[in-house]
Amino acid sequence: MFNFEEMLKKSVADFRLSEKKSNFAVNKNNRLQKAYINLDISLSRLAKDSKRFSILSNSNMNIDITNYKNTMIKDFTESMNLFFLVANLKNWNHLIIISDDEQNKLFKNKADKEFSNVYLVIKKMMINSFFNHSEKDFTYAWKIFNKFGIVDMNLSIDDISKEFFNKN
Repeated sequence: MFNFEEMLKKSVADFRLSEKKSNFAVNKNNRLQKAYINLDISLSRLAKDSKRFSILSNSNMNIDITNYKNTMIKDFTESMNLFFLVANLKNWNHLIIISDDEQNKLFKNKADKEFSNVYLVIKKMMINSFFNHSEKDFTYAWKIFNKFGIVDMNLSIDDISKEFFNKN
């Protein structure tokens, strides 16, 4: 299972270190908005790179499975890292921690066949969490995001954790 507490700590520490090293003055007034925008962009990249959301079907698409899986893990990990940042900026760190029992239940769900709806629900709840300051919507987006990666996209917890701790 994911060790969300350790991942959150590392993510926040790395962000603060990057912030200190940055040559740019950090505007504390819109840092949260930028974090949400970056999360939105990252989720969009995950969707685009997954090649599962194309309007036009292309049955002749050649996909290198190893490269594809690595790309999905990197994209997922980047989005996860941004969820951690948003949670920290909103003082919602407690919402990130999903117990092993909860993770087991979450990851035992059946995969959704229609990814488009899952993706749009994640984005809707994420946006609601910003505009409505809704912890419930953020928690829902976070859990559905994790289920989407592990169950729907069949990504490995171990591979994601390795990527996360090697990258950060």
